Formats: sequence, C-alpha cells, structure tokens
Amino acid sequence: MTQPFFSVIIPALNEERFISKLLSSLAKQTYRDYEVILVDGKSNDKTVEIFKKFTQKYPRQNILVSDKKNVAHQRNLGAKQACGRYLIFLDADVEFGDTFLEEIHLSAVKKKFKLATTYTSPDSKKEIDQIMMVLSNLALEAAKIINKPFTGGFNTIVDRETFLKIKGYREDLLISEDHDFAMRAYRNNIETVILPEPKITNSMRRFRSEGTLSVLRKYSYSIIYTLLKGPITHKLFEYKMGGDAHRKRRKKIDLMKINTYIKAIGELESKINKMIGE
Repeated sequence: MTQPFFSVIIPALNEERFISKLLSSLAKQTYRDYEVILVDGKSNDKTVEIFKKFTQKYPRQNILVSDKKNVAHQRNLGAKQACGRYLIFLDADVEFGDTFLEEIHLSAVKKKFKLATTYTSPDSKKEIDQIMMVLSNLALEAAKIINKPFTGGFNTIVDRETFLKIKGYREDLLISEDHDFAMRAYRNNIETVILPEPKITNSMRRFRSEGTLSVLRKYSYSIIYTLLKGPITHKLFEYKMGGDAHRKRRKKIDLMKINTYIKAIGELESKINKMIGE
C-alpha cells in the first residue's frame, strides 16, 4: 500500500451534532490521495457511528479510541498511526470547499512548507462574526511578524518529519497547546506558512454557547499569559472540550417568580373588574 500524501486527523468527543459537515467536506474532495483518522475520546453519543457511515467515501480510513479525553493526546495518538507525508489536524466542527486538499497539496509542492495553516471564515453571516474572523486572520500575520507564530489546532498542516522533530503536542497543557506547538517549531527554525487560500470555515459555536465577550476575554487572557509567562499548565478558567460543552442549557424555572406573576395578574384582573363594575 502506497503512502498517502495527507493524513487527516480528527480528535473528537461527543460531536454527533457537528461532525457530519466536516466528514461530508472530506468525502467531496477533488484530491483523493489521503486517509482520515478519527481519534475518539470514548464518546457516549453517535460520533463513531456517524463516522462509520462515511468510511466508504474515503480512500483510506481508521478509527482509534483514546483512553484520555485530551485533545493533544488524541492528536499525538492519531499521528502515531498516520501514514501520510503531511499530517492535517482538524477539529470536528470545521468545514471547507471541495478543493481544499487539492489547494493545500499544490501549495505544499510549490512552497515546500513544513508547517502551515490557512485563513478562516465564520459559519455565520453575522457582522460581528465576520469581523472577528478578519481580526483573527490579521492576528495570525501579526503573531508571525513578532516571532510568536500561531496555528490553530482546528487547522494545522505539518510535515511528518517536522512533527516528530518537535515531538508533537504537549499533553500537559490545559489550553494553547497549538500556540506552543508553533512556537517550538519556530525555535527549531521551522517557519509557519499562512495560506490566504483555501479558507477553512470555523465554527462559532463556543461564542454562541458562552457569549462573545466571555470567549474573547478567555482567548485574550490565554494569549497574554502565554506570551508573558509561557505554557499554561494549570487551570486559568473553565474551558470545556467536546460537543457537549456547546449545548444550550435550559434555564431553570423559578417557581417563586411564576407564582408572583400569577398573583400580580390576579390582582390586576380584580382591579380591572372593579373599575368596570363602577
């Protein structure tokens, strides 16, 4: 069996509501020299079952089960089993056009890059989401200029030899393991190439479930902490992983408030009836 050019590695945990778009995107690729590896953190939903429905649509595929629910560990586990010349790490909630891999392949051949990422666009048409993704793309460029390169874990393309050279992702980090990955590559004289095209569509689900300002504060804090103090090995704030983390929680019904409203309505009704009677 010949070595595929790409190994697409997807760490996942309870992603049944989101992963179909990514799997469908991969199935439609015009470039076919790739394999897809799902690294599941023992999901208790239908993530694996959904993946199995797509397996016949891929040139090669594999399912790995991780004992650890840890995105860095799951990426490393997938890389150990991968056969491709280039490893592409994708989060389960992204999607892209039919020529995504074809364009990445062309860039890899022409530029001969060892580490790369692409610009992103949001999965919504809201103006605030569009603005945030533009700023995110600009931040990529700015980080590279100040020698603090960054590649989002949701979309990192890396040569196999480079991945092995920098020993993969650090599994002891609680957040920003992707920033640490790019920084260690930089310290090994490996440039991060930023491709304006093809763009990847990034999910805004965390912004929707937690609130835009809350997420921006967390990202800003983690970036500043990493730049000033280094890798984040202890908990700075709540940052849950997996599809379940983005379910909209139903607000608890406050029975006391309901009773108060009912009583107020009753009193208002009595006053109205009294006025009518007069």
